[in-house]
Amino acid sequence: MARPTHLPDFTDPPLDEVVLGVQFAPVSGYNPIFANGIWKLFKDVFPIVEEHPILDSKFETFGGSNPQPSFQFQIGQPPAGSRLRFISPEQSNLLQFQADRFLINWRKHPNPQEYPRFEGIVETFEQNLNALSDYFIKTFQYTLDINQAEVSYINIIPVDEFSDADKWFKLWGGGNINVEALSTSFNEVISDGDRGPFARLNHDIQSVLSMDGKQKAFRLSLTFRGKPASNDLAAAMEFLALGRDKIVTRFDEITTDQAHITWGKIA
Repeated sequence: MARPTHLPDFTDPPLDEVVLGVQFAPVSGYNPIFANGIWKLFKDVFPIVEEHPILDSKFETFGGSNPQPSFQFQIGQPPAGSRLRFISPEQSNLLQFQADRFLINWRKHPNPQEYPRFEGIVETFEQNLNALSDYFIKTFQYTLDINQAEVSYINIIPVDEFSDADKWFKLWGGGNINVEALSTSFNEVISDGDRGPFARLNHDIQSVLSMDGKQKAFRLSLTFRGKPASNDLAAAMEFLALGRDKIVTRFDEITTDQAHITWGKIA
């Protein structure tokens, strides 16, 4: 996959983490005894294993008198087992699996690696999801039935003072207010002419501190989540590519020219 030429680009973006994921109908017959078989699919590249609590199902819903983003509900039995995290030796890349969810994360920390770009991350995601899909077919006679997909970009922007938010974000004009903390979040509904609303783009800006409390920063998270045009892998990959396009475009739109100079925007 080639990077689209219309997207803004930066030589030194504040990107800290990228997450790609799909949610699917739970695999009938899966239980924790199969966890080792799942790990064997990925252990050559992701040899470190951790167990974490299962993530709740999330669906973007639209319409009605009070539509709720990311409404959480469970139909039937919850996914079996725990959420498994398979981590690469340098710990910057990880896969996450549970019986109704598959995600891949690239993290700048704890051991900084060169950012592989979206094209590298999405290629790894598709390869490993294909391997998982083949395993489902052979072991459970189950064909992947994707009902949601998501893309998240998390940025960490170091600042001297939280009052300087207007130097980084076009959305904020704090004036002379001595800002102790900042928190703002809003959603945009994404629609097309044939399908109507099918996704949301969530914007979240939070003031944060480093572990030692000495460095202030803004965490800017942009998440694109919703239902692909169909329930197969090809549609999910198209959805992820669209999500990346929306997120990178919006990041450029809501951040300032001064910030772009700092991050080395390429015209």
